[in-house]
Amino acid sequence: MKKSITPFISVCLPVYETEPLLAQCLSSVFLQDFDSFEVIVVSDASRFHDEAGRSAKKIVKQVHKDCEKIRRKRNLPPVSVTFIEHRENMGLVEVRRSLLYYAKGKYISYVDSDDVMAEGALKAFFDAAQAHDSDIIQGRSIAGFFRPDGSFVPKKKNMYSIITIGEITGEPIIKSWLSGGKVAGVLWAKAMKRSILERAFESIPHIECNMTEDFLIFFFTSFYAQKYVGIDKLVYYYRAASGMSSARKIDSIRKLRMVCSSASVFTVISESEELKSLSETELGYIRRFSTKHLMDNILQLRKSVIPELQEKAHAILCEYWGAGFVEKVEKIMDSAEN
Repeated sequence: MKKSITPFISVCLPVYETEPLLAQCLSSVFLQDFDSFEVIVVSDASRFHDEAGRSAKKIVKQVHKDCEKIRRKRNLPPVSVTFIEHRENMGLVEVRRSLLYYAKGKYISYVDSDDVMAEGALKAFFDAAQAHDSDIIQGRSIAGFFRPDGSFVPKKKNMYSIITIGEITGEPIIKSWLSGGKVAGVLWAKAMKRSILERAFESIPHIECNMTEDFLIFFFTSFYAQKYVGIDKLVYYYRAASGMSSARKIDSIRKLRMVCSSASVFTVISESEELKSLSETELGYIRRFSTKHLMDNILQLRKSVIPELQEKAHAILCEYWGAGFVEKVEKIMDSAEN
């Protein structure tokens, strides 16, 4: 394949407090055996550093430099990289919107910056796109953790690995996800047409959302997508429970709001015109998913919030989710414990 001026795939990485794992992620992307991709990195005003004391910007610069040397030895062309840094933390929805804005590729592949792209992933996406011209291409993924020696240990169960090998056509892909259980509702391990994602973001207002943003963005993306193909190729290693944010003590109002921001996902969806065309089965899936995330919020606030913020935490929880919904779910959880 001839090298094109416009990259075929834009690999998009959001960064927020994942600097200790960023170099491994970037290396897995830069060293892909493919010749028509770019890398876009957006730091959401992250102030973390890796073990060497490097900021996200310095990590990107150094890893890119090191990987370019390796690519030359392998007779691979250079890879363009763009680094953007938000002045203020805007949340993951807006980071992914920024990534899309700066991307030039026909297809977008989101990679979380604490995960790893498998060898040959981009070539597999390209081959599938050429053969099927699908709106969404999904490859296989494995959830687990990396040992210090670099080996990967898979988890016994991976709820995000749902995939249908082959094509799904003839109806919006959202139905295969919400009611068919044939597609994983996450952004990673996929390559999606930029035109479909741009249409999806037009339906999403600017919001501060740091949790569950995959569900929101994929809701609209899958609604507009008409063709899906699943490929029998491992493309992604998902680092389960990396500990970068999930186990931290919640000791500020800002952290409280970040946890509760997942409610914004369901607020946007509930107010959308697209929701009106869904079946009761599909609506039921969304209701169950929102309830699950409220339960997760309640558990996280109960376990991680410092004592002096507990009362304020509950007030913020009710502000985001609605006092009636919170009370109902709390009663369900408390009765299940007794």
